[in-house]
Amino acid sequence: MMLTNIAYYIIYTSALCFYGIGSNRALSICEHPRQLWGSAVKMLLTISSSTALTYLVAAKVLLPANLTEVYPFAAVLIFSSISIFIESIIRVATRHSASEYTVSLLSVLLGVNESTSVFESVVIACLCELSFFFCIFLLYAVRRRIGDKQNLLIVSLAIIIIILTAWNVSWLNQGGIL
Repeated sequence: MMLTNIAYYIIYTSALCFYGIGSNRALSICEHPRQLWGSAVKMLLTISSSTALTYLVAAKVLLPANLTEVYPFAAVLIFSSISIFIESIIRVATRHSASEYTVSLLSVLLGVNESTSVFESVVIACLCELSFFFCIFLLYAVRRRIGDKQNLLIVSLAIIIIILTAWNVSWLNQGGIL
């Protein structure tokens, strides 16, 4: 079960490739991926803690009160407060900024939406973030091969998306019985 989740959320339905989470950010930061380690650690800490807390608030507070419509707003509040706290600790300790907002928040929302337990939501959110960084290094390798041609890099990303999602051939089924 866990190995299939890892393969599914990192490779087959990568958050960047399948959902488009962070595709514009990945294209802009794939020039220098070696400088992302501090940001990656901060993002994983923020995502894991805010996903667990968001899932617990949604399941234990919002669901019994029939307020599930405000769950995204609660997720933004929880994520923002945890992100600001961890960012301030990193800024004081290292004197560098490691801010990232949209990719991490969308990973939290995706993890909570597609899970049935706290552990599963944290794993899914962290795997979405790891797939984002995996795709950055993949795009970095493609960019080194093709140079600084931004249009060709976008076409290469589209080809990678097609390759990764081509295993799902359900669209070939016409809906009839053979």
